[in-house]
Amino acid sequence: MSQTEVPPSIAMPMPMPPVEEGAQSNRQLLRHTSLMRDKSLSFNPVPTGITSADEVYVPNCAPVFEVGYWMNYGNFSSVRQQHEEYKDHVHTLSIWNLPVESAYGADIAACLNLGWPQVTHVSLEYSTWEPEPNRYSIAWHKILCESSAFPLLVDYRVWQMLPARLEVFSIHKFKTERDRNQATDIIAQVPELLAPTPAVQQFYEHRCRYLEHVVMSMDSVNRAETFTKYKYLTLALATPVLAPRTLTIVNCRLKHIRAILNCIDRNALGLPTGPLHYQPGVLELGRSLQHLHLKMASLYDELTGLPISAARFPDLSSLIIEHSPALDNSLPDGEKFGQLWETRWSGMKRLQLPFFSDLHAALLVKFMPNLEILSIIPAPGFEAGDEYPDSLSAATVIKLATQLHTLRHFEVRSMLRIKGKRPLNMAQQIYLALKKPPVAARPELKLFAVPCVHMDFCSVVRMLTYLPSVEQLEFQLPDQYAVPGNMSPEVRSVAHNLAGLEWAEEKRKFGEAFAVKPHPLQSIIVTGYHPDLHSAAVTEFLGLFPDLESLAFTAVSREDQDNIDQLAGVLTALNPDLNVSIV
Repeated sequence: MSQTEVPPSIAMPMPMPPVEEGAQSNRQLLRHTSLMRDKSLSFNPVPTGITSADEVYVPNCAPVFEVGYWMNYGNFSSVRQQHEEYKDHVHTLSIWNLPVESAYGADIAACLNLGWPQVTHVSLEYSTWEPEPNRYSIAWHKILCESSAFPLLVDYRVWQMLPARLEVFSIHKFKTERDRNQATDIIAQVPELLAPTPAVQQFYEHRCRYLEHVVMSMDSVNRAETFTKYKYLTLALATPVLAPRTLTIVNCRLKHIRAILNCIDRNALGLPTGPLHYQPGVLELGRSLQHLHLKMASLYDELTGLPISAARFPDLSSLIIEHSPALDNSLPDGEKFGQLWETRWSGMKRLQLPFFSDLHAALLVKFMPNLEILSIIPAPGFEAGDEYPDSLSAATVIKLATQLHTLRHFEVRSMLRIKGKRPLNMAQQIYLALKKPPVAARPELKLFAVPCVHMDFCSVVRMLTYLPSVEQLEFQLPDQYAVPGNMSPEVRSVAHNLAGLEWAEEKRKFGEAFAVKPHPLQSIIVTGYHPDLHSAAVTEFLGLFPDLESLAFTAVSREDQDNIDQLAGVLTALNPDLNVSIV
């Protein structure tokens, strides 16, 4: 195998496991899969104001140093040897799959104390069955938070096998020394409940000071583990002991949420209410919680619907609900997500739901008037929405896009649904819905994505007339094989026509509306393929958007893939300044 050629200014040897004498191999840093972005986290922390040294050329991976790999290969001496050579180029430090109860615990502390001047993120994975950390892991936290070994550290992640919990600690959560001392005072007032040992008490102090994000899985192997989870979530939601800003609950059922809320309302843990500023029975919870992410295994049972309301979480600004329909779990007609629409969410900025219907539209406009991001994203494979009740019409999609005054990001990745009588061509619904113009234009919307909704060019330009600031657009081409059924001759032609009825007239109106200031559309993603894509109408359509920079196609079938591949070359030749791609 030949040596990879790189520019001399950035080429340098990378640490690799030993090879036989005389063998050659590409030298590169190894990256374990645990360092990939955790899909359970719905946020993506980005460090700001950090300048790093010149990056080292690392083929196919980030500048990550695997402490666990070198410890298993050659103990602490191997880590120290690699540290001297690469400490100024490593940005992420990984410690994974190490038993902290063993002698490795002290060695890991020594590794951290070596000093890593350019590291901004650290990932710790405990291979332990203890619900709380021991003296070794406590020492790691103190080094990360309080020593000078990590001057650029932004956050570090801690994964514990029991009780299936991921915690992300932000070094800059509290800015003042007063906040840090207050956190210590809170923990000191209830040592017998929270901290049975000095090591655990120190860790609670770290949590109170630095804990930013929590991911908790509700799967439990025994009652003791379940109690540990409920205790933790009670402290996180009802007291300032943990006070995370982001909470993600995985494998969650309605019975879990009800049990947690009942535990808080009845003070089942016997928490001292005075020192912890805890008021059992009061609806308001999670005063510091800004983002709640629920990965639900069920959304409905015979007892209650979803018990999440603005009265419970008044400061919540982001709510994400995921759900994968099960064969034995059906939602009743008219299901409105339980208590979600009972009171007004004045601070809600982002909402993601697994399904939506016409019944929800009026409720959303009334109770979440300040939404900036609205996403309807079903589980993969359930885009048709047959498992969900009620209809989702084109009129509802248009209503949401034009009536939410502050909406900036709107995506619906499910198909339109007409219960009882399904039209054979969904493009007809868009055409008919746009016959009645929206009340007013909404210049705030920047992204409009409906990749499962069929739209011809007439429908697209008519929609964009009322969305004059959209910069990113996604839609699906009309179904060329659809049979329009018993419709009028005018509407029937929409089924097979890519440009749509009255294309020349709609093109003229759009050009006049944006004659002075062109429409700012910059990116289009098109789903599917249509034979008319090779026609002059495509060039005319693209010519309406002089600021367009990229055009991407998403194939539905293998045949579409081959046709789009040929089309991309033609469009690139006709539009050399346009970036045409297949995603």
